[in-house]
Amino acid sequence: MVYIYGGGFATGSASNPTNDGGNQASRGDVVVVDIAYRLNTLGFLAFDDGVHNGNYWISDLISGLEWVQNYVSAFGGDPEQVMIFGESAGAQSVQALLASPKAIGLFRGAILQSQYFQPYVPLQQAISETTSKVLNETGCNSSPDVLVCVQGYNATALINLPTNFNFPVVDGTYLTSPYINLNSSAANKQSSSVIVMTGVNRDEEGILIPLIPTTNLSESILNQGYSNATNAAIFANIDDFPLGTGPTFNNTPVNQVFNTTVRIATDRGFRCSDEFTAIAAASTGIWPRVYFYEFNRTYQEPDYNTTGVCGAPITDTHPYGDPELEYFKCHAGDLPISFGTFSRSRYAERDAHDILFAQLVVDYWTSFARNLDPNPKVDYLRARGYWDTLAAIEASGPWESLNATKPELMLLQPQSVMAPFPDEAQCAVLGQPFDALLNGLQ
Repeated sequence: MVYIYGGGFATGSASNPTNDGGNQASRGDVVVVDIAYRLNTLGFLAFDDGVHNGNYWISDLISGLEWVQNYVSAFGGDPEQVMIFGESAGAQSVQALLASPKAIGLFRGAILQSQYFQPYVPLQQAISETTSKVLNETGCNSSPDVLVCVQGYNATALINLPTNFNFPVVDGTYLTSPYINLNSSAANKQSSSVIVMTGVNRDEEGILIPLIPTTNLSESILNQGYSNATNAAIFANIDDFPLGTGPTFNNTPVNQVFNTTVRIATDRGFRCSDEFTAIAAASTGIWPRVYFYEFNRTYQEPDYNTTGVCGAPITDTHPYGDPELEYFKCHAGDLPISFGTFSRSRYAERDAHDILFAQLVVDYWTSFARNLDPNPKVDYLRARGYWDTLAAIEASGPWESLNATKPELMLLQPQSVMAPFPDEAQCAVLGQPFDALLNGLQ
């Protein structure tokens, strides 16, 4: 299992204790490798010289995967059974590797956790809109050799400039289209025939958009940068976007508006694109099997809860929060569970389900790595004495691969269950219908 960390391509670390793979390795009989890669302007800045075309971050990832091919056997790993996985910008990286002709043959499976919608920018557009600003801010725009000038610029000062270059570009070598090509024409031109698991947290944007003190839904929507046309489309279909219940016991009008805005933003930024990408891949068969999930129970890191709505509500009986009550399941709240590290990170056990649920999710993730199927083999669970997971999967039934004509996901919670894809009507209103890729988004 080769993990690629997130952080918006601007922050992140392979040594973050949350993504320590020790519990996955010991419980799941896998070897876990975390890859480090260049971030921010250092990992992406493209020049108009025909040579330095950006995307150094993905070249780092491919070098890491080549290292795994050459050396992981010395650590007990099997280079023929490599599964890559990542969260947020790490999921962006996984998708880029799935799309890249340079990554063919380096892995056989992939998990995308909270992949957000960010099409790759054409190279010349990126140079004119972003590189030019960086060169102006460094003073290198007037240098006879801008590359040498930037190379001589203080690295810390470079990444702290007002302008950051931290996004993938269509460079023609590592990335050849603005979004992953899942049409039949892509076969053998990218990492096709790779089995994929992908999904979201229910309320991704709860931590990513500010809690605006307004009771006006239109004001809240426009404040997030949506166009007047999108705002009008939402209100023309307002029955699809009812005001939600508040994220805490205090179900105020402000919380109702924020809840609805979070749902809209989560759909627009995460859920809809992940769903239409999975449907396209299942329809064309470029990914032979696709497994989809949605986390309906998360554990938000205490230091990453700036809006204060992503933690389970504290009660007299649950001093660390009651996750059986309603709260936002926000971005990154899946990581302490899928790595099984919330206790190792000294986060309190909130109720009797926390450890059992983390064990279940780790068993799903590591089963996918071993077998390209998230459903753990019963004999394996019995041999290991994982009776709680065995009982959980017997109750939930099998995690089915995606049927493009009737898409369902595994709703991940202590009592997990297969459920239909949510928000089809909302995605259509937001301009990201389920058939978006099939109808030529690219």
